[in-house]
Amino acid sequence: MAFAAKGSKGESFLAVVVGGGAAFGLVVITSRAWKACRVDVAGSMPNGLTLLFLGLPLALIVNLVLFTLVFRYAGKAFLFSLVAAAIALAIADLALFSWQGTPAASPGICPGNVPPWWPAWIPT
Repeated sequence: MAFAAKGSKGESFLAVVVGGGAAFGLVVITSRAWKACRVDVAGSMPNGLTLLFLGLPLALIVNLVLFTLVFRYAGKAFLFSLVAAAIALAIADLALFSWQGTPAASPGICPGNVPPWWPAWIPT
């Protein structure tokens, strides 16, 4: 597919759309988890500002770089590269959620700061 040729503007557009969407989803899930467990990570600064100025840029950088690397080097088939990049983003975002979405150092009302709506079969 010419639109998303390796190293093209189409690839960059896909990286921003897919990686940015995944980063936004990660921030939303983290925010919901913190609200459900009443986690206060930044003291006097609201959690929303922490996620906006620290969480979103970190997630964006990780997702954009990871998507570009996996999409570019996964193979020549467009669909295979796209699926491989999406799986890599899902794994990376779950790791980021496990690391910062359920902070053990911040007290909350949930055991392990894992919200009750989080599926038990997905490890944190």
